[in-house]
Amino acid sequence: MSTFYVLPPRPLFGDRLTTFLQTLLPGLDWDMGARTGLADAVADVAVSETDAFLVFRDDLPAGERVARALVDGFGAEEDDEVIEVRAGGRAGETGVQRWRIGDRLAPPSIAA
Repeated sequence: MSTFYVLPPRPLFGDRLTTFLQTLLPGLDWDMGARTGLADAVADVAVSETDAFLVFRDDLPAGERVARALVDGFGAEEDDEVIEVRAGGRAGETGVQRWRIGDRLAPPSIAA
């Protein structure tokens, strides 16, 4: 069983990282390229330390359901766990939703 983290798009994830880093390294200017690079660097380190997969929302096909996109594009399987992180803008709240791939692939039940 694998765990897939579905993260906000790289630019937003990078913005959040930069906001935190500015408290430790005030005065540094982080341009968009640096912010995206920070997002990728964190993902690389996290994946190397765990058996989880980190997927940025901007890597998912537009309009496709997350579960289907993870199965088709990233090899997710029926019982894999998904931790979906949603973040608003710079000052927005972060929400986390946990679910399993099989729960989202099942067709809706038909009422008799």
